[in-house]
Amino acid sequence: MYWENIVFDAESPKQQGEFWEVLLKCQMLTDNADGYETRLQLAGPRYLDLCFPAVRDPDRAQQRVHLILGSGTHFSERLGDGHPDAMESRLDAAGNEFLLRAHDQDASGLVLEALQLACIDPAGDAEFWKQLLGWDIVARSPAVLAHPSGAGPRLVLVREASPKTAGKNAIHLDLRLEQAESMEDALGIICALGGKELDPPWGTLPWRVFQDRSGNEFCVLAPSASNR
Repeated sequence: MYWENIVFDAESPKQQGEFWEVLLKCQMLTDNADGYETRLQLAGPRYLDLCFPAVRDPDRAQQRVHLILGSGTHFSERLGDGHPDAMESRLDAAGNEFLLRAHDQDASGLVLEALQLACIDPAGDAEFWKQLLGWDIVARSPAVLAHPSGAGPRLVLVREASPKTAGKNAIHLDLRLEQAESMEDALGIICALGGKELDPPWGTLPWRVFQDRSGNEFCVLAPSASNR
């Protein structure tokens, strides 16, 4: 499995998508009644798509997923040394909070450094995501995971300030299966690691919906018809 998308439930997909597209210098993929998608190109063939499906009244009462932006300089080392840089709170076009490293104020040079996820047990959840993604744990305080290449956004796991509510997170990750992987294999791995599958009342979908060990939703997509 690999991390393919960050998904934002969006009342105004185009407005929200264009905000992030400009900020992160992405390339628009789709713009229609169902939503907006834009691509953040990473090193080599890797990419991360930012997806904004049209969703009425997204639940933003409790935000557990935050994008962290900065210059990208020595991010994992500085975050994981127990004395992370100060973060400043910002809001995107829809009112979702994101975090900006306080010393990185030049919007022209910002990159997506990490996705921060609130967890019950950051150390245990780090092992969960390590096994799913095949990433390395590069710091423990807080828990930080990185792609084996060392390039691209990190996944940062912090202890939750309050328990997750029953509402669906308005921002979540999508993972995609590799060509040799099956959905049933993924289901077995996720459940064995402490996650679980959900059965949302959304009809038949081309993906499956899961929760991690802390109740955060994520989706698993079938293998792509084309190579990455």
